[in-house]
Amino acid sequence: MIKSINKAGLDRLWERLAAAGPLYLPVKEGPAVLFRPWAEGAAAALDVTQATVSPKEIFFPRDETYLKFRREGEKLALAESGTPAGPAIAFGLRSCDLRAVELLDLVFRGQEPADALYGRRRENTMLVALACGQPDPSCFCGAFGINPADAPGADVMAWWDGDVLVMEARTARGEALFAAAGELLQESAAGSKPLAPATAEFGLPLEDLPERLKSRFYDPAWDRLYRGCLACGGCTYFCPTCHCFDVQDYGSQERGERFRCWDSCMFGRFTLMAGGHNPRPTQKERVRNRFLHKLQYFPENFGRFACVGCGRCLRSCPVNLDIVQAIRALGGETVEQR
Repeated sequence: MIKSINKAGLDRLWERLAAAGPLYLPVKEGPAVLFRPWAEGAAAALDVTQATVSPKEIFFPRDETYLKFRREGEKLALAESGTPAGPAIAFGLRSCDLRAVELLDLVFRGQEPADALYGRRRENTMLVALACGQPDPSCFCGAFGINPADAPGADVMAWWDGDVLVMEARTARGEALFAAAGELLQESAAGSKPLAPATAEFGLPLEDLPERLKSRFYDPAWDRLYRGCLACGGCTYFCPTCHCFDVQDYGSQERGERFRCWDSCMFGRFTLMAGGHNPRPTQKERVRNRFLHKLQYFPENFGRFACVGCGRCLRSCPVNLDIVQAIRALGGETVEQR
């Protein structure tokens, strides 16, 4: 089922869709573009190829209180807090970001115990993907087999035809979106779907890379790569597949709350143990772990690279230390294990 709407009618569409629950759209906040619940008067930045921060925070918020506790005599009363249960729509995800959500599914839903906080948001959120007409020069999703003009896992696939937004419902939930929009959407012929635009390949040697990296734990390239790192953690915060988090309790002996927030393997205290030992004592070990997780450990555990070629690390790193540089640097001769 394919329908369309003129660009001038989008504000009415957002109002209609948001009436049933949160409608997440890429909107401008100062110099950044972030996925935020739509509010009247907000202008969706659907013309921006990449949101500054990925839409992963729709399902995996930067911080959230999920448990409150209080003492009742000799007992401790617990109550869940803050986890939404209603339907939501994420509109305007690019193909790379939708692939990233599928990778997060493997982590949070594909193994036991499943993460209930992530799972409830993911299960209740409809995904509307938007084809890329002109990828950013730093995008390299094609190197990982992603078509920027198509997103197989989307409930609705959308693309621009001039000033007309064309949408194809691919699941029952997608058809439900069409029903909710009602007369605002017009019947549309299938027409020609967008062709996959070319993305940068950067000549990345990805074939058999996880296997080849097994013998490069002590490669001299790590000594060169890490030196520019500022340990700012920006790469992990912008990355759509990074998923490390910290859990803390806040309060007193009488009452309090438990919350979790994003964390980063690039921080020195991330692996600091209670006894004072830190298995990654310098930035070299932390940089190495980040890239090996993306390119070796995750493929070993889940059969897929934990990179989608969105290019955010290329655009955000203040010292140009990104995954493309790491893959290129590790393209030399194998160094024997010690």
